[in-house]
Amino acid sequence: MIDLYVFDLGINLLGEISEYKELEIERHYTKVSELTLRVAATKENLRLLKHDNIITTQDNAKYGYIIEHFFYTDEDETEIEIYAYSLNYLLSWREIEKQQRFVGNVEDVVKAFINSNCINPANPNRVIPNLRLTSNNGVNVITESTATGKNVANHCFELCNTHEMCVDVLINHQDKKFDVVTWQGVDRSTLQHSNPHVIFSKEFDNIINQKYVNNKTNFKNVAIVAGEGEGIARKVVIVNNELSGFNRRELYVDARDLQSKYTDDNGNEIILSPSQYEKLLQERGNEKLPEYQIIETFESEVDMYSQFTYGVDYGLGDKVSIRNDEIKKILHTRVISATIKSDRNGIDLQVNFGSNIPNLFERIIKKVNQ
Repeated sequence: MIDLYVFDLGINLLGEISEYKELEIERHYTKVSELTLRVAATKENLRLLKHDNIITTQDNAKYGYIIEHFFYTDEDETEIEIYAYSLNYLLSWREIEKQQRFVGNVEDVVKAFINSNCINPANPNRVIPNLRLTSNNGVNVITESTATGKNVANHCFELCNTHEMCVDVLINHQDKKFDVVTWQGVDRSTLQHSNPHVIFSKEFDNIINQKYVNNKTNFKNVAIVAGEGEGIARKVVIVNNELSGFNRRELYVDARDLQSKYTDDNGNEIILSPSQYEKLLQERGNEKLPEYQIIETFESEVDMYSQFTYGVDYGLGDKVSIRNDEIKKILHTRVISATIKSDRNGIDLQVNFGSNIPNLFERIIKKVNQ
């Protein structure tokens, strides 16, 4: 079984948990990760497993999960069920309250939104204690992004997903700080020759079972972006307008929050030219379309004792090659999630390669926000 540590928000160790009924950790590259824990309702567990306490594993104590949901049952026996979220969930506690625009390296742009709304906001009440930025990790992509009235975590993940990178908040135990880290997985696919290749297939005896999903249900490739103005005077920009006929699937994006005249965080009035404002709307369309791509993924139960070891030969976010010779399909894609289940019977690993499949909660949120 995987041993657990429990900390408070001050990163002080409260205790350890080594006995439980079931532990499930879903690490995600494209969104907030989750931890679920079922454990006996002992006095010690009740003391440790409280809202806002942080759970880590003993072998990766820098990656924490903050407890948000506590469920107690008293039936055949008393039991606690805990739902906790990775610490980048802290960023969801803040909104981008004013129009903000940042241009530059994508890591800097993501961190600029976090800095302006969570670390050094104009209103000191908005500061998330002990949160700090770290050095960049070499994702050399230039981008620009403008947002207002959006959740900080959601917007940062949108930016990251567009450029196949990730944002995490990790525990620095020595300094007792929460470090904001931006990073990108390593390319280990057969399309490159700089790193050792990692290939998964049943023919290689490293896949126990496999499901292939190819879903175009929510696919959109044209964005109709509506900005400021009313009625027929409303400013509209269309992304990928050259697509036509059966090849065209449209998405309407309400971008009224983007204004050509606004006041920045320093109180300066910014006035954009018509061409600058059109570019702004174009950016919003380019940010939204990746959320509506074709879902193509291999959901696979990986043999943990095969020639490739998770966390050693490959890891979350790495690009690998995965194939199925029966359906003649090969993907060179990233590891988008890894689910580890631990109980008295042992440890299992489920790895998903390919597009991000939204869960029910995410689909409901997207429907509400449209």
